Amino acid sequence: MKKSTASYSLILTLTVLCGIVIAQDLHREVKRTNEKEVKMKIEASFGSVNIEKGTKDKIVNVLYKRKKNNNEPKLDLNYYLNKNIGDLKLEMHPEGAEVRSSNDDGGGVNVHLNNFDFNPDEWYVQLVDDIPLSIDAELGAGKSNFNFSGLIINELSISTGASSSKLRFDEKNSGEIKTLRIESGVSKFVADNLNNANFQILEFEGGVGAYILDFGGELKKEVKVDINVGLGAITLLIPKKVGVKIKYEDSWFSNLSLDDEEFVRRKKGIYESTNYLEAEGKMNIVIESGLGSVKIKRTH
Repeated sequence: MKKSTASYSLILTLTVLCGIVIAQDLHREVKRTNEKEVKMKIEASFGSVNIEKGTKDKIVNVLYKRKKNNNEPKLDLNYYLNKNIGDLKLEMHPEGAEVRSSNDDGGGVNVHLNNFDFNPDEWYVQLVDDIPLSIDAELGAGKSNFNFSGLIINELSISTGASSSKLRFDEKNSGEIKTLRIESGVSKFVADNLNNANFQILEFEGGVGAYILDFGGELKKEVKVDINVGLGAITLLIPKKVGVKIKYEDSWFSNLSLDDEEFVRRKKGIYESTNYLEAEGKMNIVIESGLGSVKIKRTH
């Protein structure tokens, strides 16, 4: 990012090393100034990460809850503000982590753990609730709870590794996400009220695991959903009032389960819900599955 020298531009850099803090719990925050939008990159190599709506006066509020008095986790929080656009980079790593930069793929981060303790760190992250956000979140191993209810989100990408994760939108997103990307590795992943995310395209890629995608919430437009699962079981929960068209390639190694009363087979690999033509909200779903099962269930 080019740094502006104009008087209205602010460059703020915060780098926090948690090990120097003596208090039982660690708290860090960035106060809001004149931001009109914020771009966020959030990374955690291991632990329990909880992300939710915060308040209007703080861009981000981070709380680390110690499980041991001698824990020395590493938190790097960098924030830049340029011409009313905030750029936040937040990295959370457990005790014993060595973080190194990598030149691969244009520059990344490698994390090596020394004397690794499987007692996970607890991180709580609250995000500003009335500024448009672009969020790129990556979790390596552990547990995550992404509650984006009440936030304004224009871009969202989530990647989880060996983890148990939950994503939820209990309220309609007042922003619009062009492409919502979710990548889940060896894990369990559950999403609630995805139609409240207000996306145009949803791309889900699963490796090995069990996945539940609940498309509850309000849908009054036509959207596209791409599902690609390697070895695992995925269940899609879709309200009955939503029209659904499914393209699925039959395979000896995977199985598609549909409600026979709700869907009609138009031709090989193409299925439509009985209300597809007249429904106000429509989902066009493309499913690719390697080894495993795909279930489509209708909900009220």
